[in-house]
Amino acid sequence: MTTKQSSIVFGSALLVATSVSGCIVRTEKERVAAPPPPSTTAVVVQPTQRVVTYPEGRWQLYGDGSKGAPLYWAWVPAGASPPPPPPLPRTP
Repeated sequence: MTTKQSSIVFGSALLVATSVSGCIVRTEKERVAAPPPPSTTAVVVQPTQRVVTYPEGRWQLYGDGSKGAPLYWAWVPAGASPPPPPPLPRTP
């Protein structure tokens, strides 16, 4: 085998080996993971049901949930009315 023939055979073998092996070149840019895209989830808050009614009365939710006015439920019996207002002061 001549030198020319052996270089052609060697070159062909190298080309076939490279094609078959699936040689992949990765750059540093590809290895760094990109940050996930910002979330676009929208949160919809339903208004809170503040009164739950029963035949015997109702539960009523008071407060706004803040530190100064925490939420609490109070039982209000059916047919209950608020107490009458205090009498007006006498005028002299």
